[in-house]
Amino acid sequence: MQLSHAGQGGIIDIHTHMFPPDVIRNQEKYCRLDTYFGVLADPKCTIQRYATCEEAVALADEAGVEKIVMQGWYWRDHGLCRYHNDYMHDLISRHPERFIAFASVNPRAGWRAIWEMERCYEMGFAGVGEMGPGGQGWDLNDKDFLNLMEAAAKCNMLVNIHAGEPVGKIYPGKDPTPIQGFYELARRLPDLKLILAHWGGGLPYFELWPEVRETMKNVYYDSAGSPLLYKMGVFKAVTGLVGAEKILFGSDFPLLVYPRKQREADFTLFIEDIKEQGGLKEDELTLIFRENSLKLLNNAGKLNLNV
Repeated sequence: MQLSHAGQGGIIDIHTHMFPPDVIRNQEKYCRLDTYFGVLADPKCTIQRYATCEEAVALADEAGVEKIVMQGWYWRDHGLCRYHNDYMHDLISRHPERFIAFASVNPRAGWRAIWEMERCYEMGFAGVGEMGPGGQGWDLNDKDFLNLMEAAAKCNMLVNIHAGEPVGKIYPGKDPTPIQGFYELARRLPDLKLILAHWGGGLPYFELWPEVRETMKNVYYDSAGSPLLYKMGVFKAVTGLVGAEKILFGSDFPLLVYPRKQREADFTLFIEDIKEQGGLKEDELTLIFRENSLKLLNNAGKLNLNV
């Protein structure tokens, strides 16, 4: 099927999740196979939604989203990671003009995780992620994780890691990752292009320290799930801390980020809210919505967007 194109110069959404059709149809099965997925897919968690390829593209067209960057899921089971990656490979093969993929891997699989990352590299994936330390059961100083990160840096693969704020209420999916570990990772692998999801759990504040800012020159922050966690002023605040050039637009689609007024998956509400209430200048919006992600993706893995 030929999918419509949103046009050149559109928004790049660096953080979405597209699940295989069988996961959507048989959620209970995968809840049993993966306990962390079960937390978010539980009927009591009313914000999780799913979308088919065609639905995602139609909604992206409405919102002016040109590129849908799929983050893998932080499955614990290595076989489920491979299964998810095969699905995403199918999407980018059939619709390379719209979809970009990050590989689902669990460092606890050891060398199998590195081999899977290399397989995805050969298949044209742009990076690794979204990785979840708490959900997958590993720490930022684990040897297997660091080996995987070294391999990712050598392959020029971007890395997206779920980061949760260390304070505040507990909610489904919260993963209060020790942010010190991200600083140590950036110092150990200065060439690694690291994207910290959900504003890095508050880490941007520490970039006010000159030595921290220099160490973290290749660390970026995405905005996935913002309306669930922050006031819209977070965009202007973090821009003031690290500069607009280090912020990437991510929606966490198809998650319902406005559960009180949103019933179905959507890109438009969040994008319009950023434009109207984010307090950003036009050039800052351009960087966050497109140019920053384009710069990173254009040289990631074997990818060349050529747009």
